[in-house]
Amino acid sequence: MLPLHELKGEEIYRIRVACAFLFSVEQARDDAFVARLDLERVTRAFREKAKRYHPDLHRDEPREMIERRKERLLKVMDSYDLLRSYLRTDPGREGEPASAEARKRLIAVGGAKGGIGKSLFAANLGVLLSSRGYRVVLVDLDLGGANLHLYLGKTYLPRCINDFLEKRTPRIEDALTETQYGPGLIGGDSSRFGAANIGFSRKIKLIKSIKRIDADYVILDLGGDTSFNIIDFFLSADIGIVMATCDPAAYLEAYNFIKVALYRKLNRIFGEESDLGLKKDERLARLIARVTSPADGRRAIPMSELVEAARKEQPQNLFLIQQVLQSYRPKLVLNLVEDQSIMMDVAGRIQEVARKMLSTTVDFVGCLPLEAQVQHSARTLTPVTAQSPQGLYASHLAAIAKEVGIRTGV
Repeated sequence: MLPLHELKGEEIYRIRVACAFLFSVEQARDDAFVARLDLERVTRAFREKAKRYHPDLHRDEPREMIERRKERLLKVMDSYDLLRSYLRTDPGREGEPASAEARKRLIAVGGAKGGIGKSLFAANLGVLLSSRGYRVVLVDLDLGGANLHLYLGKTYLPRCINDFLEKRTPRIEDALTETQYGPGLIGGDSSRFGAANIGFSRKIKLIKSIKRIDADYVILDLGGDTSFNIIDFFLSADIGIVMATCDPAAYLEAYNFIKVALYRKLNRIFGEESDLGLKKDERLARLIARVTSPADGRRAIPMSELVEAARKEQPQNLFLIQQVLQSYRPKLVLNLVEDQSIMMDVAGRIQEVARKMLSTTVDFVGCLPLEAQVQHSARTLTPVTAQSPQGLYASHLAAIAKEVGIRTGV
């Protein structure tokens, strides 16, 4: 049985999406149907869908159709794994459901401003989790300004993500470099002209490949902008962390990043990268575009207006809008903090505006102090969590990891 009343909005959203793939959209909307699911019924549905979409059973079809079946089968498999993780019991704790941690493995670190410490944070989070026994892979997706490798003591990479994108290596794991501090690294090469300008099809291929990396946690270090590529990388993650500082330019851009990502998520409900896998509803797509890209010159329209418009004009699609808004829950981290009172004021402002304008909850999960030791570690290319695993920065980082649902053993 699935205890929906005990789960968060984002978890319920993922469960409904999985049900839509294994059963139907109508059944996914039905709370009673979802709550009554058991492992036997889910397994039976998976086997039926697997037979329908497995390409080996349809070899006489055109190549394009076979590829579509492959993609659909992957989504069916992911849906089955997700539902099974909620329905099975953890062998180590008889009678208890599998932990939410096991379902949250892809972490994106973003923020629409450079120089606020995203790469330093991502590197040290990877080192911290690796030191606690997790298998961690860091991926530098700041394709136009890759520097994550420097924070892990690497001034040269024998291979990088471009080798995968340009088909010099067949698998993304073949571009991985081991580091002396624990995490594996798939670095970037921003010295190559046009490195950041990858097309849509290559972006989708990259996202799908990253999701299949065999690791406990995969951490994505994103560029400091709101381009479609960066936003799509952010939205592909299970945990989306938005970084800022208490500087007005940084926290205003952080809110802008949160807003743009939500707009993108809404406008791509029917996109290839969407979790939903639904056939495009033109009327709903136009309604979303009308609110998120107003033609009358208004700077911003509250998402509550989109909800009300859907309730009046397309009540059958209200479910989709509400699920996107409920499931979108970015995590805010403030870096380089000197004054705790200013920090709380900044976090509160972002949360308040997000609630009012975006109908979205932003979780403030912690801060990182301004420390001379952190700046020194960046210059010496040594992660501060490796230098001082019991230090102030490491303890703050462990607290943030715990807040976003990662057990660190402390």
